[in-house]
Amino acid sequence: MEYQYSTILQLPEYETDGLCDGLPVRKHVAEDLEEVGAFKAQEDWRDLVAPISKYRGGLGPKHSFMAVSLPECLPDRFEIVSYANEFAFLHDDVTDILSQQEGDIANDEVLDAFREGARDGKIDALKSGKRQMQAKILNTMISIDRPRALAAMRAWATFMEQGAGRRHHHRFQTLDEYLPYRTKDVGHMFWHALVTFGCAITIPEEEMDMCAKLVLPAVVAASLTNDLFSYEKEYEAARAAGLPDVVNALWVIMGEHNISLQEATAMARLRIKDEVAKYAHTVKETMPRNDISRDTKRYIELMQYSVSGNVIWSLQCPRYHKNIWYNERQILREKDGVAQHPTTYQWSDKKKRTRLDPEHTSIPSKKVRMGVYLDSSEEATVQSVSPTVPVDSQLQLFEDNGWDVLSLARGTALPRWGEEFVLEPYHYVSSLPSKGVRDMVIDGIQLWLGVSPQSTAIIRSVIRMIHNSSIMLDDLQDGSQLRRGNPSAHVIFGDAQTINSATFQHVQAIAELRRLSNPLCLDIFIDEMRSLFVGQGLDLHWTSNMQCPSVAEYLRMVDGSKSPISFLRRYADSSETGGLFRLLVRLMAAESAHGEQADIDRLCRLLGRYFQIRDDYQNLYTEKKGFCEDLDEGKFSLPLIHALTHAGKALQLKCLIHQRRQKGQCTNEQKHFILTQMREAGSLAYVLQMLQALHTELDAEVGRLECVFGRVNHEMRLMMALIKV
Repeated sequence: MEYQYSTILQLPEYETDGLCDGLPVRKHVAEDLEEVGAFKAQEDWRDLVAPISKYRGGLGPKHSFMAVSLPECLPDRFEIVSYANEFAFLHDDVTDILSQQEGDIANDEVLDAFREGARDGKIDALKSGKRQMQAKILNTMISIDRPRALAAMRAWATFMEQGAGRRHHHRFQTLDEYLPYRTKDVGHMFWHALVTFGCAITIPEEEMDMCAKLVLPAVVAASLTNDLFSYEKEYEAARAAGLPDVVNALWVIMGEHNISLQEATAMARLRIKDEVAKYAHTVKETMPRNDISRDTKRYIELMQYSVSGNVIWSLQCPRYHKNIWYNERQILREKDGVAQHPTTYQWSDKKKRTRLDPEHTSIPSKKVRMGVYLDSSEEATVQSVSPTVPVDSQLQLFEDNGWDVLSLARGTALPRWGEEFVLEPYHYVSSLPSKGVRDMVIDGIQLWLGVSPQSTAIIRSVIRMIHNSSIMLDDLQDGSQLRRGNPSAHVIFGDAQTINSATFQHVQAIAELRRLSNPLCLDIFIDEMRSLFVGQGLDLHWTSNMQCPSVAEYLRMVDGSKSPISFLRRYADSSETGGLFRLLVRLMAAESAHGEQADIDRLCRLLGRYFQIRDDYQNLYTEKKGFCEDLDEGKFSLPLIHALTHAGKALQLKCLIHQRRQKGQCTNEQKHFILTQMREAGSLAYVLQMLQALHTELDAEVGRLECVFGRVNHEMRLMMALIKV
């Protein structure tokens, strides 16, 4: 295997105490990045979780853990995997001294966040300080390598579920009983995720079981090495917690064979050497094989450094040796902070550099404002006179009460109809898959503005109503047959019922808005809705009259006729629409004590433009809404506007647009012809260049707002990573 990021170490640069004979030793050339990541994790833990006292994690004065255990980690990933590893050390130290119930609760909190990250590609960072750190890890990793980042979340969730001290209060009778648990608890799945992400390895699914069997000796050796050197630390932690047993191989061996600690240590050392010899043989036999993928062989080869590196670090780390301390640089970083002593590593490729944010988030204000009005579930306010009865029971209720013509003539009150029919199209659209980008923006704005949880929930509900309402109307007006790969609402429920359900949501939204504490929120909503319909009317006018706008007119429409980002339509097929940003920001600013500080207009304008243009671009390739559906609908997207003014066959394009109006859609052959003209005119390259420029501006604007509000916004950063083209 080619080694790019590490150098071979030679004796006497390190000590092994005979525990990893036969295995090579390498060290990362960017070891300084491990220190930066580890100290940032410690700083974030102090600020977001709890104070740290007498803590020592993965650093060593001569050889730190990650530098010798993961020597071929890609440099642009080394800092974040070191941050993640230090987070694991910090969490492990906390759970070591907790009761079984308390430890399970702490593990479940971390497990839920990892599961959420694997499932949704995001972690709700507002629930706890640990979650903010986990969101920071996921955010940074996704910005580098999304598929492997999500795979890492799944692996870490497995570790938290199966290991992570889940049986620390169980008494193991034999080493054979203990080792299967320990190989899980030592964090093999956690380490597996760090190795595969850090070294950009993908093990084929069909080779996973085989790979696990091949690396088992390495995992056993690493587990026993950990127990060998951590015994004193774990013994003291168990005694401090009042536990009768120590979950450690030495303790199990002493009990199984009724021998002393010294004898148990000798037995453990022999077993480690035996497993190391097995693994050295496994590596030698595996490398020449042709029936195993290159990545699997690379993983097996790299795991030998996890074994040797663990030994070398354990022999000289402050974590296991009270008489060993940090080196001078580490002491300065611990005392003054990483910001005062940044990395000394010189990057050879600046473009590949991905660093953790220099600042960290803090927990938002917990102040809650109570709304004036009851929510829709508290029917006493709005339905105390005429109860709502489900549709299916209407006739039966009528007959049971014995109402006759005379009763009706006297004006007897009848029950109100239920809302099942009017809400069904809306519920259908709401159930369609979504990546949750809109919610990320709301959470990001909430972090900056400190809006109360109740007000945030109301605004989130209003935005969801208007967003889904606009989808229903836009698909109907545009004649779209698909929405996110599923039939559009009007295709299932018909035009009339879809229109009725969509407009009903505006009534529902106004009822929700009345619950907010600031009465100006209703004025904001009316202003934005007015601009919404003006913008949609302009878009429909261009389409129906086949009038191609200029780029400036197009952007003006996107920005809205009166205020930035008030134009709302069916765009952003991949997830959410950019048109709601202005509305949600204005509502949240009105509900915030920091509203006057919130100059977020430019961010909204940039987001709206980016989402609109991104959707125009992706519509030409995606099949979830139908191949090139904008062309079927006669939409003047930005690529088409550019092509009509720059293509050599612009007249032919205009003729095709006229044909589309007569036929109602374009054939696939016509679509491919238009795409060819767009490519030749440079329209697709033009749009992609504009998207890249907008994303750069977005990044700078988010950075400016982070400085204004004094906190890094990981939700916003994660959203930007997800939408980047």
